[in-house]
Amino acid sequence: MIQPILLLLATAALHVDPPTKPVAATFPSTVRAALLRPDTTARTSLMHRDAARRMAKGDLNGARIVYRTIIAYEDSVGVFPGESIWTLATLEFGRGRELRAAELLDRVAESAVRYGRPDWQARALLEAGLLYQQHGRTDLSVVRYSTLLPLLESPAISAEDRAALKARIVRR
Repeated sequence: MIQPILLLLATAALHVDPPTKPVAATFPSTVRAALLRPDTTARTSLMHRDAARRMAKGDLNGARIVYRTIIAYEDSVGVFPGESIWTLATLEFGRGRELRAAELLDRVAESAVRYGRPDWQARALLEAGLLYQQHGRTDLSVVRYSTLLPLLESPAISAEDRAALKARIVRR
């Protein structure tokens, strides 16, 4: 089970100045090397490691670029990009761009529908709804919750996850 709040809180604790060195100076060779790998898992694994390395160094802009590349690649080869989009949403949240994070969580939910992942769809709808609600966009949160509530009856969502998700829905 993904623990979105821990991811969001962990990233929110990061505060770093923008990189002093241009991202483009090191990015293309890493991506080229990853794309030359023989299989999808190895390719995405290399790119994920590169993004994690950039985050550890405080290069959040570089990490964002790498994650956008991973997402496009995963989607193009038919791999569910939910985790990569979620990580990008976490980065945006950590940078104080919470509405952008909510938009990316909406994208996770859309991808989850395409790839048949109702568990991911439910988590993404809840987190996006909470972010929209925190920013006074109850109109957007209501739409997410109205999609989420019937989805919670799906047998594809464990009873434990269902209870945890229902407990976090904020009703006003």
